[in-house]
Amino acid sequence: MCKVVAKVERENGDRNFSCYMKVGSINVGVLGQGNTAKAAIADMLRGWEDIKTDLKDDGVGVPSIDIEYTFDIGAFFNYYDFINVAGVSREIGISPAVMRQYATGARKPSQERKEQIVKGIKSLAKKMEMASIY
Repeated sequence: MCKVVAKVERENGDRNFSCYMKVGSINVGVLGQGNTAKAAIADMLRGWEDIKTDLKDDGVGVPSIDIEYTFDIGAFFNYYDFINVAGVSREIGISPAVMRQYATGARKPSQERKEQIVKGIKSLAKKMEMASIY
């Protein structure tokens, strides 16, 4: 099984998403685009299926792949649309207005800010994991 990283990104604007992966063992790149992060991923996966068919028809061995998805902030909040941008930003100490700018692609966070956001989201996930409902 070949591990492949797919990058899901949101460009500036409301509905402009892309998903790209490169399968290095056969030197093939696949790009998907869509109105949502999920649509871009689905488009990329359809492209991968087309490429696999073409390669098999040409007698090229196609590896099985395990895809790990990485998201920029806008794609993350779009893909996990049940997560509220304003609530997360308040919880991790970032201005909701700034977080919305990151989420729409109007502004790009620094590496330090990305790390703060990832740390905050993981902390929230741990809090939720410890919660119980009776």
